[in-house]
Amino acid sequence: MYAIFEDGSHQFRVQEGDRVTLDRRDGVPGDLVEFDKIFLIAGRDGDPLLGAPTVPGAKVTARIERQFRGKKIIIQKFRRRKNVRRRRGHRQYHTAVKIESVVVPV
Repeated sequence: MYAIFEDGSHQFRVQEGDRVTLDRRDGVPGDLVEFDKIFLIAGRDGDPLLGAPTVPGAKVTARIERQFRGKKIIIQKFRRRKNVRRRRGHRQYHTAVKIESVVVPV
């Protein structure tokens, strides 16, 4: 059984036991996180449950595994013939979670 949910502006297809990397969420490793914006639940005997826009009563619970920063990216701006050069770096904060359960409404 799997579900498609939204967190921030990203959609994820998950099932129990999956590990997902999200944008930074508050919490420490071991905390539970619930996602209630579920668009689809499928894989059980029968047709998938489609939301309009979300499936009422459905939720996905996950446990935070770690907080970390991603790989450094370099942003460089350049304007020709103007002697203007700007170079900056950025490291995005991420949260790694493990999906514990997909709750289906009855």
